[in-house]
Amino acid sequence: MIVELPYGNRKIPVRFPDGSVVAYPRDVPGMEDISSGMRQAISEPTGSPLLRDIALGKSNAVVVINDITRPAPSGLMLDFIVQELRIAGIKEDAVTVVIATGNHRPNTMDEIEQMIGRKMAQTLRVVNHLCDDEKTLSFVVETPSGLSLWLNSAVAESSVKVLTGLITPHHGAGYSGGRKSLVPGVAGLKTIAQHHSFPLRPYGPAMGWMKGNPFHEESLKAARHVGIDFIVNVVKNWKGEVVKVVAGDMEAAHEAGVQACEQSWVHRFSDRFDIVVVTPGGFPRDINLHQSQKAMSTAELVVNKEGVIVLVTECRDGIGRFGDWLKEAKKPQDVIERFKKEGFTPEHSSKAFMCARALADHPVIIACSGIEKAELEQMFFCSAPSAQDAIDMALNIRGRHSSMLVLPYAVDCVPQVSNGR
Repeated sequence: MIVELPYGNRKIPVRFPDGSVVAYPRDVPGMEDISSGMRQAISEPTGSPLLRDIALGKSNAVVVINDITRPAPSGLMLDFIVQELRIAGIKEDAVTVVIATGNHRPNTMDEIEQMIGRKMAQTLRVVNHLCDDEKTLSFVVETPSGLSLWLNSAVAESSVKVLTGLITPHHGAGYSGGRKSLVPGVAGLKTIAQHHSFPLRPYGPAMGWMKGNPFHEESLKAARHVGIDFIVNVVKNWKGEVVKVVAGDMEAAHEAGVQACEQSWVHRFSDRFDIVVVTPGGFPRDINLHQSQKAMSTAELVVNKEGVIVLVTECRDGIGRFGDWLKEAKKPQDVIERFKKEGFTPEHSSKAFMCARALADHPVIIACSGIEKAELEQMFFCSAPSAQDAIDMALNIRGRHSSMLVLPYAVDCVPQVSNGR
């Protein structure tokens, strides 16, 4: 059978053996009018007063938005938020927009205009968060678990704090959105390093897991301490259409979004598979191997102990900054042991750890055009010249009669196996 896999800005047809299981997210219809849905969510907030009432009498506001790697209708959200702030007496020149880059690169002006529109980009003060620029950071508190909380000063010092974002399954936090826009979104490098290292980082993939997850709970504690006044988040379907807008209290509104997300993305299987084929879901989620790795985490949850993972991804921007950790190791387990000792580093050692975690237990075949074969093999991956070749390689490893699962939008999938997660 032929399945079209997302790849960059296009889809590529790939032939799979009959009997392969192809799991798309449930076909939850997109909203016909996102503006109306957003207006209703903001005018009827979950667990919170109206934003205009919260902001009344305050002098300034900060709005945190996603960076280019996490596509959300940031411009539309900003438009409604600014309207609410204006009603409360906070004019545009007192509003700062901070792009939650975490430890990612700053966004270019072209990307900012793409995210929020040229008019908004030119009217509002828009800044990239720079986690390693201490001049732009403020120390807030040390949490009971020992996390030193450094935040973007514009966020920490603003009288009204609004977070926006996208709620999807996340390999570390359970689900993105809500509190995650603060930590790690606008946190300092010292904070990110602690937050992304053991014991706060879960060892295995954590998609869908929030209660008891220290990665999530530490972000939540930080956001409670700082005092987030309001959030606006969206949930999308697998086609990239907005299916729900939630707004209001940071925890209550986020939980409503998570419930909507679960309706679309959770998949239940009776058993694990010999071969699991995944893609991140196309651009920008397959912009590099750093982002594409998230699809590998999904595969880990549903592949057999000795099964094969196939990752189909464009990676137009190459690997990312974590590659040297893998290239310098003699085997994947070396990376795991090094991460246990050193923890998170600016080179995204946590990403290297997650790759090594999969590589230590499974053959991982990558079909991509943005990374040379020699580089992939130096990092312990198997390289395939095409997606079709990758499928054939996996069948040669596991056998022609292997069970196979295909997840074309794996980054937004939460697989659950009935005989044990």
